[in-house]
Amino acid sequence: MALTLLYKGPAERGECWQQAVNAALPEVRWFTWPEVPEPEAVDAIITWTVPDNYQQQFPNLKAIFSVGAGVDQFAPASLPSHLKLVRMIDPSIATQMQTWVLTAVMMLHRDIFRYQRQQHQNLWQPHSVKLPHECTISILGLGELGSQVAYTLSGLGFAVQGYSRSTKQLPGVLTFSGDTPSAEMLGNTDILISLLPLTANTKGILDAELLAKLPKGAALINAGRGEQLVADDLLFHLDAGHISEAIMDVFDPEPLPKSHPFWDHPNIHITPHIASVTRNDTAALRLVENLQLWLAGKTMTGEVDKLRGY
Repeated sequence: MALTLLYKGPAERGECWQQAVNAALPEVRWFTWPEVPEPEAVDAIITWTVPDNYQQQFPNLKAIFSVGAGVDQFAPASLPSHLKLVRMIDPSIATQMQTWVLTAVMMLHRDIFRYQRQQHQNLWQPHSVKLPHECTISILGLGELGSQVAYTLSGLGFAVQGYSRSTKQLPGVLTFSGDTPSAEMLGNTDILISLLPLTANTKGILDAELLAKLPKGAALINAGRGEQLVADDLLFHLDAGHISEAIMDVFDPEPLPKSHPFWDHPNIHITPHIASVTRNDTAALRLVENLQLWLAGKTMTGEVDKLRGY
């Protein structure tokens, strides 16, 4: 099967990926949006967002390749059954997430934000130090990224718990499953990390009710999706002293408006959605591997269950 691909995205990435595909699969044709000389020939779109009316524009479309790990922007459940949806699974994405989450955890575990506030007060005041095994970290979402983060933290001696909708077993991790995170897990959490995909079930999951189930003084790390957090509920629990700190990498909307109260809150710490980003070089290799699998009639890495949304 000869393939015709349509790329829509940043030019630098497109050039890198086109070179990789041409080198490995010279028979594959590559179009770059918006120049599409033969719309009816397009077999797959490689993109973060699809063009308007794309299914009508490209009547023979067979697959959408997301340039990132997320696929919620494609509304997976609404896609026709014949259309494959493939998320980017690149080891470098997991590595970046591991290092970002580890940085966030250590900032909380070693009270760095507390000491920063003391520095502004010219205050020299040491505090007691917990060992890793005395700190319980709960991870919402045990997919590719969540599992790797869990292994990293467990390997450092932290007590790690994890939640996923379906039952999973991970060495060194106490796992929970079900429609929602259990009160048992949340009630025994010092640091809550959300790495959930955005689905109808996870939208707004980080709300007042869930946050109230955490022990007083627990901290939140969100690198899942901004739409999963109810911003006013987090602000309420922070101001009430129930949640101690929040480290955020994802927001609703993005970019975060300059007038948003998160910017000025002393216990909210912001990074601009950089916890894990697609690298052009390593992701190009993953794209080529998946195209080779597709041409061989095999299942591609990262094919999405469209009804589940991940």
